[in-house]
Amino acid sequence: MPKSKRNKVVSLTKVKKKDKEWKEGLVSQIHSNIDEYPKVFLLRYENFRNEKFKELREKVRSTSKFCLGSNKVLKVALGNSAAEEYKTNLSELADDIRGNAGLLFSSLSREEVAKMIEDFEFMDYARAGAEATEDFALPAGPVLQYGEPIAHTLEPTLRQHGMPTKLNKGVVELVSDYTVCSEGDTLTPDQAALLRIFGVMMAKFQMTLVGVWEDDEYTRLLEDEEDE
Repeated sequence: MPKSKRNKVVSLTKVKKKDKEWKEGLVSQIHSNIDEYPKVFLLRYENFRNEKFKELREKVRSTSKFCLGSNKVLKVALGNSAAEEYKTNLSELADDIRGNAGLLFSSLSREEVAKMIEDFEFMDYARAGAEATEDFALPAGPVLQYGEPIAHTLEPTLRQHGMPTKLNKGVVELVSDYTVCSEGDTLTPDQAALLRIFGVMMAKFQMTLVGVWEDDEYTRLLEDEEDE
């Protein structure tokens, strides 16, 4: 008869920084979720936006629970090895946890979860430190915002963010052509602020399915991923 892996004592001595009680509480919650739901999906996400995530979490509340936390704590909860894993083969899922990762505990089918994740995609303004996905430049002359002359009250703000502007009879003008950013740039705070002013969204909040654990078996779904 297979040895039960429930009620395993999990050591958190290798997980640093956050409060020990909080970490232990998260581990306990993950174990409870594993016991409650038949599937555990591993997700990766980009350009996380809390409000949109809250909407998704509420949408699936009756069938699923998300857990986003420290990767180290997630790995400890699942088990870093066959000897430590909470249930059989959860350590294989733990091996794939890296980057911006999270868990989804669900009673939904793989197909339903795959469609939910595929449909979940939202554009937002990029933040400082993000990579510009396209070129954005403005020509010399009157500055337009959403197709209309920009409010003259914004002229000091534009100058503060590096644009060579001036007021000409109440009209904001660019003294010369100005490139806000080029594709591939790591955005500075000034560039991010200007993109927001002109309504240019370059951040896509999206998630990717990496793998799923079900019936004591782990299946990697992101087959083209290279090991890091």
